[in-house]
Amino acid sequence: MNDTITTMVGTARYPHVNKPNTTFDPDGAYSCDIVVTEGEAKEFTSQMTAIRDQAHEMEEKKTGKKIRVCDAFPVKQTEDGQWIIRSKQKAKSKNSRTGEVYEFNIKLFDAQGKACDVEVGGGSKVKMAIKPYTWYSPSLGFGISLQLKALQIIELVAPSASGAGASSFGFTAEEEGFSSGGESLESVVGDGDF
Repeated sequence: MNDTITTMVGTARYPHVNKPNTTFDPDGAYSCDIVVTEGEAKEFTSQMTAIRDQAHEMEEKKTGKKIRVCDAFPVKQTEDGQWIIRSKQKAKSKNSRTGEVYEFNIKLFDAQGKACDVEVGGGSKVKMAIKPYTWYSPSLGFGISLQLKALQIIELVAPSASGAGASSFGFTAEEEGFSSGGESLESVVGDGDF
C-alpha cells in the first residue's frame, strides 16, 4: 500500500530540499512549507485529522489508556494570516539495533513528472509528496507530522543570492547623496562577467 499523499499546489516557503538544513540538527533535515488558501488548508486539515484520529484510537485500544492529543499540527495559520502546510524529513537516521546509518534525500520532479536537479527557492509553485507519520510522546501527547518525500515543481523560482541587488530590498537610486563609484550588482550580473 502506498501511503504517500500529494498536496495541492502551493507556494514554497523556506524550502530546504536541495541540501539539508543543519541549523538545529547536526545531521540535517530537509523541509518545505507551502502557502495555500484557507479552503485548501481546512480540507487538508480534515484529511490529516482523520488519519491522526484513527491512529490515536488504535493506540488507545492497544495500550488500554486514555492518551491526550498533541496541540501541534502540520497545518496552521501564521501571524500574518497565511495558511501553511509544513513538512520535514531527517537527512540521516540510524538503526538502533544494527547501527546502520540511512541517508535520505528529496526527489525533485518538473511539471511533466520528469526527474530534475534544480535549486528550488521560496516562491516556487510546488506540490509535496508527503507521508503522514503519527507519533506518541508522554510529555506532548499523540500527534501527526508530515514526512517530505518528493517535490513536483510547477513554477520554479531560483533561490535568492546572498548578494541580492538593492532593488530586491526596495531601494531605488537617489540623485543626491553618497556614491561608492562601484558597479551595481545588477549591472555586473547583467553583463555576464559575474
